Amino acid sequence: MTREIWVWCGLAVLSLAWCAMTVAVGGGLLIPTLVLAICVACVADGAARERVARVVGWTFSGSALRTVLIVGGALMLIQVLPAELALLAAGDVLAYVEVAAAASLIAANTRLKPLVQAVTAPVRALAARLLRRPVARQARALRLTARCKAPPADGDGAGWAFA
Repeated sequence: MTREIWVWCGLAVLSLAWCAMTVAVGGGLLIPTLVLAICVACVADGAARERVARVVGWTFSGSALRTVLIVGGALMLIQVLPAELALLAAGDVLAYVEVAAAASLIAANTRLKPLVQAVTAPVRALAARLLRRPVARQARALRLTARCKAPPADGDGAGWAFA
């Protein structure tokens, strides 16, 4: 085993300890588990080691201030990640599920209404014959004979209210 593999093994052990500490304090395991998976992949595969080293080198190449800002931002994100982000994501998912459920119910009602009418029409006709009653027909639409008066123009818009 080369020195590089030993370094990645050490990082994997450190990230495993990070996962254990996160479980002990009740935090989120997303970031520590992701880091552990990357370290284990780098221990196992040379191409993965090269790719990760290239990305990390590109990310942290530059001024020391940029490196400090990136690490500080990552640490702040880790502090926020367990509870608040989970609640935010749960609220988003709930809103999407609610909209999808409403749309599917509307679509189902639209599709099933003609089917229910087509299935119940012969049953109603058969029941009417058995009970010797005339088959109920739909009433025709009434035509208006007199024209409706147009509503008065409301120039100032005082009649409108917004909720």
